[in-house]
Amino acid sequence: MTVITDTNPLPVKSFNVYGKFREAFEDFTPGAIWTETEASGDIIALDGNSLGASYLVISKDPLSAGSVSQVETVSAFDMSFDLAAGLHMSQRTLGQEFSFELVSTEAPLTAFTDLAISSISQATTTLTVNTTNPHGLKPGMRIGIFGVSDSRFNYPSLVVATIPTANQFTATAGPGGTIPSVTAGPLTSGFVYLRSAMGYAPNGTSMIFEQANAAQASFYVKSKGGDNHVGGGTVGGNHSVTLLTTASIQAINAANTYAFQPTDEYRLAMMADRIQWSDAPVDTLAAANARVTRTQVIPDPEKKYKLRVRATNNKGLTVPNARIVSVTKSGTTTATVVTDVPHGFTTGDVITAYGVRDQTNFANLTAATAVASIVDATTFTVIWGSAVTATSYGGFVSRVQGNNLNSALGAIAQAISTATVASGILTLVGSAAWSGLLIGDYVNVHGAAVDGTGVSLGIDGAWRVRNIVTTSLELEPIGTTVAPANFGPTNGGGAIIKRTDLRISFIRIFNFARERVEFLQRPNGDEAGAAPVRIQGTPAVTMTSTGVSGTVAVDAAMPNPVAVGGRASNANIAAMSATGDLVAQLMTMIGAAIMKPYALPEAGWNGSAALTTTTAVAIKAAAAAGLKNHITALQAINTGAATTELIILDGATERWRLTLPVNVPVTFEFPTELVTTAATALNVNLSVAGTVRVNAQGYVAP
Repeated sequence: MTVITDTNPLPVKSFNVYGKFREAFEDFTPGAIWTETEASGDIIALDGNSLGASYLVISKDPLSAGSVSQVETVSAFDMSFDLAAGLHMSQRTLGQEFSFELVSTEAPLTAFTDLAISSISQATTTLTVNTTNPHGLKPGMRIGIFGVSDSRFNYPSLVVATIPTANQFTATAGPGGTIPSVTAGPLTSGFVYLRSAMGYAPNGTSMIFEQANAAQASFYVKSKGGDNHVGGGTVGGNHSVTLLTTASIQAINAANTYAFQPTDEYRLAMMADRIQWSDAPVDTLAAANARVTRTQVIPDPEKKYKLRVRATNNKGLTVPNARIVSVTKSGTTTATVVTDVPHGFTTGDVITAYGVRDQTNFANLTAATAVASIVDATTFTVIWGSAVTATSYGGFVSRVQGNNLNSALGAIAQAISTATVASGILTLVGSAAWSGLLIGDYVNVHGAAVDGTGVSLGIDGAWRVRNIVTTSLELEPIGTTVAPANFGPTNGGGAIIKRTDLRISFIRIFNFARERVEFLQRPNGDEAGAAPVRIQGTPAVTMTSTGVSGTVAVDAAMPNPVAVGGRASNANIAAMSATGDLVAQLMTMIGAAIMKPYALPEAGWNGSAALTTTTAVAIKAAAAAGLKNHITALQAINTGAATTELIILDGATERWRLTLPVNVPVTFEFPTELVTTAATALNVNLSVAGTVRVNAQGYVAP
């Protein structure tokens, strides 16, 4: 006998999962597991303090355009691997992009240089751009526009639709769908920028949250420095794919309690022969939903890959231009606005404004509103509300870029009316009950100014929502914000802007080996050679005519072979929608078959009437809509002095007559029942006056 010990192992090694990366963000130390690049005004911080909630927050500054922050794993991973991530967000905003991507560790490709625009115009929903130099763009590439003198053209997120010439391209849509209809131009200003789907990595795949809809994303795959392969949607327009929501779950609603959790998790299987993105609800047994599968373009399997999350404010994003020092109307609808810094507006520019203390006379300008005139670098006029004499303070104004309104960028509808600071906690009383915020959200206070003077309250900056009670909002400082010295309740104006936060609760990456396995041959019928299979969901089984069909729903198309069975019922069913649809055999509640001319007992009726005149009498009232009265038998006797005729009426329409001799009982069963039209009474009448008693029986059916 030969014994094989550990000192003489077989020269065979079998393995599957051979590498694991697990991150639950109980702590976060940049440079250890992750590297980070944080743009000015952005926040990358660990959060969560209860119910096991811990998550990394990547929060974008709502005050600056053209900024990028990112975190990236220190470790690199070999293909193949499975990835799962608990991602959730405070809101979704067009013009802000959060890219969750696996990218190769190679040197990045040459970055795209912004292109100067020589001419730009739009006819309804087609934007035509001519560039000073050849653009090198292709249909499907992700771009944006900024710096055009008419800000309606500054679309933060577009996709190239066509390339008529080397210096011209058109665009009609982007992640926000079809662009607004505008006919204007040509103008000779502005620039085109590229929205890289993977930060110029030569190989990789990405899922980008770039739509305002929390249940959409765009997917991309790249191989060996080629073009991005679009994972769905319309190549020359909106690349959106539907997926499970990125909305956060607030596990508990209590002051100073931060417990956001993901609703869903997002998964990636990255293999040498396919890329597959999917999603599933967290903490459930629900099957995953396949979203994107690509087999024709696959990242290079010989490269190593890092996980990277990029958070971008596009260059065409609408951001506040200036704080409002004061706004005044003198018996007119024209308001004069004074700003703290040069506003940069020109006559005809479209703007929005938020946060003025007097919300009665200076309600938020939520729609794009044209500047009426320019007084000087820090003063302009605009039509604002009704004609009154009033002055107020605080808030901000924004130049609207490409229909990118502040209402979609996190600006809260309520304005500040009173502010208090105590022990580092800022309490704001709003113009109305605060809405659109949750405890734990990050916000910016912007344009907070003292009522009566317009002097800054010194509370502008980034804060976390600590508590909300109707009109009272408690905030605590985050990021680089430092709470000012304590001060008592002070009347003032100002705006609250909700920040767009990506929250990452967990990430798991498992390297695995794809193995081919063959079962050992077994004798026929040996159950030991069978692999157990668990069926997920409700299977739909289709059999041929040689097999047996399963149960078929009533009103479904006729199967082959015919389903066998009966349906217990105490009410007639509705008529089938089409000839040839399956109708189950109806049976009484105890299983007795119901055969014509008899109907369900519950649908039967008996009626009687005493007739003496030629005026019609209802023997059975009208049935419900869609149902008809069927009469199967009647009994009558004429006790009058002369022969008369009994007339059966469908409403007012005669359907049948029967002669009734004097004192002769008559019984009649209809071989084919008489039927009224739907929802019509069954009436009886006499041809001449007399004395007749009549009984009738029937049923109600379609």
